[in-house]
Amino acid sequence: MIFLQLVISGISQGCIYGLIALGFVLIYKGTETVSFAQGDLMMLGAFAGLACMTMLDFPFWLAVLCAVTGMGLFGFLIERVVIRPILGQPAFTIVMLTIGIGYVARGAITMIPNVGTDTHTLPVPYRNQLLEFGGVVFAIEQLAVIGVTAALCVVLYLMFGYSKLGIAMQAASQNQLAAYYMGIPVKRLNGLVWGLAAAVAAIAGLLLAPITFVHANMGFIGLKAMPAPGVDLRVTNPFEGTSGSSSRSCPQFMYSSQWRVGVAARMCAE
Repeated sequence: MIFLQLVISGISQGCIYGLIALGFVLIYKGTETVSFAQGDLMMLGAFAGLACMTMLDFPFWLAVLCAVTGMGLFGFLIERVVIRPILGQPAFTIVMLTIGIGYVARGAITMIPNVGTDTHTLPVPYRNQLLEFGGVVFAIEQLAVIGVTAALCVVLYLMFGYSKLGIAMQAASQNQLAAYYMGIPVKRLNGLVWGLAAAVAAIAGLLLAPITFVHANMGFIGLKAMPAPGVDLRVTNPFEGTSGSSSRSCPQFMYSSQWRVGVAARMCAE
């Protein structure tokens, strides 16, 4: 019984790492940029949810919606104002810039009196609730993490595989120049990718907060999630792996890449 509880606890913690890693992969594949600010975006999402619940007295679900939407807009704004002007510079420049974004985010939160220097409890309705099934006791917080992560993965899989926006993002990730020449708005998609990654980070923060509390340094968990996207950053759909460098050299893969760009351009033109 204890073993099963430990397994569920480990899976829930792995889901948080997976959501953060998903943000890394989305940004890297969409913009060819490595963002070290993903953990701090998660922290900002948790504080945004906390502010909506405690300061604005929003109900839980409205606070979650506002926090995720606000972080999505914030991610879009970061790409538009901070990242886009330095595109074309060496990759190290952008990496250092994303590290600076993380420092600025933590510093800005820490400067807020009675907020940034304290540890807070996110008042979610399922906090400290337990579910007993077959003699095994599960924490609702952990089950919520697993359930929301699974649902989010399904939604993103369907979006990338079947929607116009998702196919266009895949085309841009394969070859941005070819996608641009085919009429796909690559610059706009880059902003949407950053917004999507920030929204996913906010969801991860809101799921993690009931377990580890809300504090300015909770974004450091993003460093632990860094090795996960490094396993295979060469994916077309974030949920589709490749078999390695050999698959990239085969004609079938090249045909698939060109086919995606062409299909995405036609769908965007409709």
